[in-house]
Amino acid sequence: MSGTLAALAFALAPVVATARPAAVRVLVGTTVSAAATSSMSASLWAQIVAGYVNAQVVLLKGEPTVDACHKAGAAYMVSAPFVLRPNLPGVGGASGRTTGQTRVAVTNCVTGDVVFDQTITLDSDPSDETPGDFEAVPETSWSHVAPAELARHPIFFARVSHVKRVEAPFAYIDTVGGSYAVGDTLRAFANARGGRRVPIQMTVTSLDGKLVQVVFSVVNGAPPPEVGDYVEPVATPRAAPLPTASPARR
Repeated sequence: MSGTLAALAFALAPVVATARPAAVRVLVGTTVSAAATSSMSASLWAQIVAGYVNAQVVLLKGEPTVDACHKAGAAYMVSAPFVLRPNLPGVGGASGRTTGQTRVAVTNCVTGDVVFDQTITLDSDPSDETPGDFEAVPETSWSHVAPAELARHPIFFARVSHVKRVEAPFAYIDTVGGSYAVGDTLRAFANARGGRRVPIQMTVTSLDGKLVQVVFSVVNGAPPPEVGDYVEPVATPRAAPLPTASPARR
């Protein structure tokens, strides 16, 4: 990691995350809007997001870039700005609470793909002080409710794994990345050194102890998976909602 990025890394509070960190390096960029600084401190928000990501985190003040991600030796980058959400016309905020919002965007720095993009609304704990005045105790207002709400929108970093053995047309990946189910679609996207490789999709065929068996098919001369390759889950597209029938006109 370069000296510049090292200077921007934070020492994280161990109480933010309790689960074992994912075995993948992630560059996390956080900002707090000027209007929100009286409600949320920049350092607290950085710690909350780092706990939410729960990986081998390198924290960056500001918006992350793919170039900075490469310099940090990270496989992914996360952008998570914190802003205050304005109340909708005619709708008052909850008594004593401040409503914030973040858009969490995750980019695979190897492929350039945006693999997670979600807007999350956060309500602070109620304050005993003047509404909107949290300047002295942002930790009291956000340190419990914000992590709890973010946890309801998990990122898949815990499921990033590595190829351990290849016996074509099968490969075997470790289960450090968590639970899998037969039929899950995975993708090998980087080699053991973190360099880009031609992506290849694989399907889980068997769950057996410490290794998960997947089947792959070489297409258009793409190289087969190799030992050490990084593997990530492929999101299953959500089914489109069924159309609603319009009432018949009389």
